[in-house]
Amino acid sequence: MTRTIRRRQLLKATLGLGGLACASPFGWSMAPKVMASTPSFTDYKAMVCVFLYGGNDSFNMLIPADNTSFGDYRSIRGNLAVDNTKTIPIPDLTSTLTNPYATDSNDSAYRQDGIYRPKGLDLGVNPVMPELARLIANNKASVVANIGPLVKPVSKADISGFTTSQAQQNLPLFLFSHNHQQRILQTGKANSLDDTGWAGRIADQWQGINSPVGLNISYFGNDRMLIGETTSPLVLNPGQPTRFSEMQNDSLNSNLHRKALFQALAGSTNEKNFATYRTDNPWQKLYGNILQKSHTTIDELYQKWQSVSAENFFSTVDPYNQSLFYPYADSSDTSFLGLEDSLSGKLIPQLDAVARMIHLGKTDYGFKRQIFFVLHGGFDTHGSQTDVHPVLLRELSLGLWKFQKALEELGLENNVTTFTMSDFGRTMSNNGDGTDHAWGGHHIVMGGDGNNNSGNLNGGQLFGTVPNVTLGGNDDYSDKGRIIPTTSQDQLNATICEWFGVPTTSIETTLFPNLTNFSTKYLNLFAS
Repeated sequence: MTRTIRRRQLLKATLGLGGLACASPFGWSMAPKVMASTPSFTDYKAMVCVFLYGGNDSFNMLIPADNTSFGDYRSIRGNLAVDNTKTIPIPDLTSTLTNPYATDSNDSAYRQDGIYRPKGLDLGVNPVMPELARLIANNKASVVANIGPLVKPVSKADISGFTTSQAQQNLPLFLFSHNHQQRILQTGKANSLDDTGWAGRIADQWQGINSPVGLNISYFGNDRMLIGETTSPLVLNPGQPTRFSEMQNDSLNSNLHRKALFQALAGSTNEKNFATYRTDNPWQKLYGNILQKSHTTIDELYQKWQSVSAENFFSTVDPYNQSLFYPYADSSDTSFLGLEDSLSGKLIPQLDAVARMIHLGKTDYGFKRQIFFVLHGGFDTHGSQTDVHPVLLRELSLGLWKFQKALEELGLENNVTTFTMSDFGRTMSNNGDGTDHAWGGHHIVMGGDGNNNSGNLNGGQLFGTVPNVTLGGNDDYSDKGRIIPTTSQDQLNATICEWFGVPTTSIETTLFPNLTNFSTKYLNLFAS
C-alpha cells in the first residue's frame, strides 16, 4: 500500500531536526504560490520578542502608584504587596554601582520596599529593576498597560451577559490556560487555536528573504509564533552555532569522507565524487534538499560567527563595571551585587546571541529584516512568589539594559524594537503564597535612542489604561482580580509589524484578522 505524505506531516517531521530544519531558507520545491513578494527595503530593522513563560505577575513589576489604587492593591495583595510609600531615586547607571538594590546585606525585605517613579508614569517600577526604571526615564522604553489577548473589546457587563455560545465567539478560547493562551498570543487569533504563527506568516509572504538563514530565528525551539505554512525558524542555542558532528572542513580526511557521504545520501554532488543517491520521489528530493541546505547553512553560519565570538566583542561595561555579557555569570554574582539569590543565567546569554546575530545579519549577510524569539521562564508563581519573582524581574531588567547597550554600541538602537509577551497576567488576589492564572497585565516595549524622533519609539510613555484593581470591580472578570484587558495584544503586535514594514492590508487580514473589531487598530508607539 502506498502512503500519501501530506505537506503538514513533512513539515512536522523536518521541524524535528531542530535548528537544522528551516523550511523558509531552504526552500520548498513544491511550495504554493506565495501571497506577496518580498519588499525592497533600504534600511535594517529587527523585532525581538522576549516571552515571559508561565504568566508574569506584572502588577508586581509595575505597581499602582496613585494613593487610591495603591490602597486597594495593598489591601488585596497583603504580604505580596510592594510598598509605594517610599520613592527610590533612579540611579543614572553611568558610573560604577556597588549595589543598587539593597541598603544592607539582607535584601529579602528590600525587594518590596519602595518603587522607582519615572516622570510621567502612573505606575511605579519594582525596586529590583533600576535598569528598567532608567530605560523608561531615558525614553528608551515604554509601558503598555493592561494588555492581553482579545477577540473584540469586552466589558464585565458584556461577559456576564454572554451565553456559552457567545462567550466562545467573543472571548479568547480556554482563558487562563497556559498552553492555549501561549498559542493564541503566537498565532494572533484569539478565537482560533489551529493556525500558524503571525511571524511565520510574515516569512510566508516574504518567501526567500534572508537566504539562506531565513527571516525568523529562535533561541527557544520551534515556537509557534515563528512557524508559517511554508516556513519555519532557524533554531539556535546561545553561543557557537551547533555543527554537524565530525563533518567539518578540516584536514582530517575522515571528516571529508563523512561529509561527502552525507551529501551523497542527500542526493547532491559531493566533494569525494561518491555515487550520488538519486530519486524521483518529490518528497525525498525535498527532504534531501533540506538536509543538504541545513548543513551548508550551519557550516557557513559557524564560520561567520567567529568574527563576533570574542568575549570582548562588546567594549561597553555594565553598571557594576563588569563586561557587558561575558562571563555569563557576571550579572548574577552575589559578591558584587550583594544579593541573596543568583540569576538563572538563561535570558542574558540569549540576548547576547541576538545582539551578535543582529550584527551578522546586517553587516555580514546584508539582511534588511530579522525577527528573534527568546525565552525567560519560571513565571508560574503560585507559590514562594516573594522569593522567586524578584529574581526573575531582576534578570529581565538587567537583560534588557545590557541588550539596549549592545545595540547602542552597534549603532542600531533605532533599528530594533524589543517587546515582552507572557501567557497571561496573574490574579490581584493572594492565594497565600503567590498568585494564580488571570488575564490582562502590563508589558514593556524598548528601543530608540531616547530622542523620540520620527519613526522611533515614543519612549518614556504609558500606553493603554491602568485598570481598577478592586476585587469584584468593573475591571475584574469575577472576584479574584482577573483583570479584563483594555488593549489587545494584537494592537501592540500590529503596531510593531507596521513599523517593521508589513503592509497594513496583510496585517489586518493575514496576521491579525480580529484587529478590525477595534476602533483604534494601532497604538501611537512610534513618533510620527
